[in-house]
Parts: sequence; C-alpha cells; structure tokens
Amino acid sequence: MGIFSKKKILKLYLNGEITSNPSNFSTDSSVRKLKSTLLEVKRTNKEKYKGILLKINSPGGAAATSEELAKLVFSLRETVPVVTSIGDSACSGAYMIAAASNYIFANTMSWMGSIGVIMMLPNLQELAKKLGVSVKTIKAGKMKDLGNPYREMTPDEEAYLETLVKRAHAEFINFIKLTRPNATNLDELADGRVLDAQTALENNLIDRLGTEDDALNFLITDLLHSVEKDFTIEDTAPKPGFLKRILDMHSPITIKLELPDKFQRF
Repeated sequence: MGIFSKKKILKLYLNGEITSNPSNFSTDSSVRKLKSTLLEVKRTNKEKYKGILLKINSPGGAAATSEELAKLVFSLRETVPVVTSIGDSACSGAYMIAAASNYIFANTMSWMGSIGVIMMLPNLQELAKKLGVSVKTIKAGKMKDLGNPYREMTPDEEAYLETLVKRAHAEFINFIKLTRPNATNLDELADGRVLDAQTALENNLIDRLGTEDDALNFLITDLLHSVEKDFTIEDTAPKPGFLKRILDMHSPITIKLELPDKFQRF
C-alpha cells in the first residue's frame, strides 16, 4: 500500500487550562485549535479520518467551554472512534471531555476525575476599608451586583449561587452517567476529589492503564481492526517557538491541579 493511499488517524491535543478567553500568550490556543479541528472533522470528515487519538494534559477550567468540547467529542464518536490518552492529568472539565470519547487510557501516575464545580468570589471589603476605598453601587434588580467584592453576600444571594453550582454539578454527573454507563460509586467519587489511575480503573472511569502508544495501538488494532503500517498519523501538535523552548529549559517541576477562578468552572 503506497503512502498516498494509507488511511489517516488524527492526533489532537488538549493542553493546559480550559478557558474561553482569547489570548495568543496563554494555553487557550490549545482549546481553540481543538474546538476548530473537531468542528471541521464533524462537518467534512467523510471517511478522511478513520480514528482520532486525543492526548489530554489539563487541570480543567471553564464549565461551558468544557461542556461544548465534550459534546463535540461525543457527537463524533459514533462515526469516528475517539481514544483518549491521559498524560499528567485530565481533571474536572478535562475529564468530562475524556469521558466523551469511546475509550480512555491513562498512565499509572496520571490524575483524573475531580468531578465537581467551583465558584470562588473574593471579598475585598476589609481591604478596601484599610485603603480608604469606598464603592457606590447603583443598580436595578436586587441580584444585579451579585458577587460584588466590596460588600458581604446576602443569605439569598449565597443560596442562589449554591443552587446554580449544584445544578451544574448534577449536569456534570449526568453526562458521566451517559458516556460512562458502567461507572461505579459515582455518588462517592463525584464529590470533586482527584483520583489516581488505579481507582479510576477499578470504578470504570477509565478503561485501561497504558501509554499513548498503547492507546494508538488499541485504536488501530481493536477498534479499526487493522495494522499500524496501514495508517499515517496526522499530528496537530504545535511546534514550540524559540522563546518557549528557552523558558521550558528553565521551568521547575510542578504539580498543578486547578487554578481558581471567580466564575463557575469545572
């Protein structure tokens, strides 16, 4: 079989925090590229790609953006099998996206899960007093300045926000039940905790322990019933610029779970 007649597998990436804020200097370029590529595949695939390998290294992020990407993956998996390979982490919204695929691989030291929703609102009232800062709010609608950091939150406001967060959490869990129907102990494990790969495997939140190469081999052999030599891999990994390569050489080793945000997020 000639190289031009080989079948194609598309390799996609989700790296860093999931955010909808456009910036050329942040990790959301990975999010934007993943979304645009998934949309393009959904519109025009027509057997161009036989399968998708999705590599995830993400702590999660914005709730609505995570949901949109997860639903895109889920809409594709019936026609184009999607296998996810979890690297360091696929937590919160990133796990939601992984769960939308047909099959999930994770390394033994990967972290995942964190099925929960968080909203963090700062209270700067005491700081403003110390600095001699006062803020006058003029509003129409008692909830219009909900989350105002220069005053105490009322019990009604707190109850309302708690309702929003619990509703989003329920939607998250329902999505996992839809995409991972064999998952067990969700009532216990979907409390926002981060899971190690072995716990996730034992509760069917992932399918197998293995590397990215194992995930690719499974996609070709078990789902596409073929052999690797019949395929070419279309790799969408961006090439790092000179500045990023220099910075990476001096970056300390870190363990990162989730960055707080004052808005609702997975």
